[in-house]
Amino acid sequence: MKKLEKLILSVPFLPPILYFGSVGLLGYDIYCNIVNEKEFLNVYVETPLIIMFFLMTYFGVKKYQNEKWKNSLLIMVIF
Repeated sequence: MKKLEKLILSVPFLPPILYFGSVGLLGYDIYCNIVNEKEFLNVYVETPLIIMFFLMTYFGVKKYQNEKWKNSLLIMVIF
């Protein structure tokens, strides 16, 4: 898991592309299901997209928590 995280985060624009691409495709799939009553994505494509969305969300939350933790330590050292 650590190797995958390092690989994804090492490419500059890959995390936003993976995150917003999966959100866009899943959102369009939901839209097509509601409006057109047709499936845009089949189960074999939709499942990896959902996994990619949650994986990228996990990486983002993990990165935000690390930055928040470092900032709180910096504030504690100052005071």
